Amino acid sequence: MEGNLEVLHKIWEWAEEELTNEEIKNRLLLGKDSEGKTAWHWVTKEKISELLHIIWKCAEKRLTTEEINNKLLLGTDSEG
Repeated sequence: MEGNLEVLHKIWEWAEEELTNEEIKNRLLLGKDSEGKTAWHWVTKEKISELLHIIWKCAEKRLTTEEINNKLLLGTDSEG
């Protein structure tokens, strides 16, 4: 797990340097996979608190309160 966290940190660092705010918002924070799940869905399902913290800090910086509430926290996937 520790190696995976290091990789995620590197991806976020790269994203901060190379992607626009809109790309981070739409691809990393609110983007969905083929099942309609966001990164938030996957991390909460797996109960990985450090990853939740990373995503939350990025969301606070890049999303509006409405986007955090309606799309990140209350967003649904294909299972509802």
